Amino acid sequence: MLTALALAGLLAACSSAPASPSGGSGSPGTNPAGTSPAPTETGAAAAENGGGEAPATRFVSSRNHYRVDAPGAMTEGSDGIAKASHGLESLQIEVLTGSAAADVSAYAKSDLTTLRSTPGFSLKSGPGSVSLSAASSAQKTVYTANGPNNPVTGKPQTFVTVRYYVPRSSSTMAVLTYSIVLDQYDPQGADDVANTFAWT
Repeated sequence: MLTALALAGLLAACSSAPASPSGGSGSPGTNPAGTSPAPTETGAAAAENGGGEAPATRFVSSRNHYRVDAPGAMTEGSDGIAKASHGLESLQIEVLTGSAAADVSAYAKSDLTTLRSTPGFSLKSGPGSVSLSAASSAQKTVYTANGPNNPVTGKPQTFVTVRYYVPRSSSTMAVLTYSIVLDQYDPQGADDVANTFAWT
């Protein structure tokens, strides 16, 4: 009698034991596995379709002996001036030689006189010294001015322009002009673009 009761107890324990692990491990394990792929795919789609910054495009000028990572594909005209743009962001590079490049600070100041005639011009800073990867004795000027109207709203837009004067020698200097609409301007972002410039 006692033996029969003991066997019955063992059988009851064995039949209830598997139910507990399968129910416990199945529930938490299924939810993360089922939900994690959806957010990952959604995030990837958002990264592709969202705005964000365009990947920089490396440009090498064999004519003027420099390289730069530009916002968009850069083309160099017959006059040696290279231009690139992506959306409302743009970069232009002009290399000056001869007496104009002899004194970077003096040139930046004289250039400012010309820039003041730009419609809506407002000086924010400079010309002042700035250390860049390509030259520790560069000059920098930051100003705002009127730009083209917004193509969607038709309203006027204000652009921030940063000009970098980057010497190579006493007879060669590059003038980098970075421009972007005011509400997208990031001072560090502008400097980051300028710091990709290097003489070759």
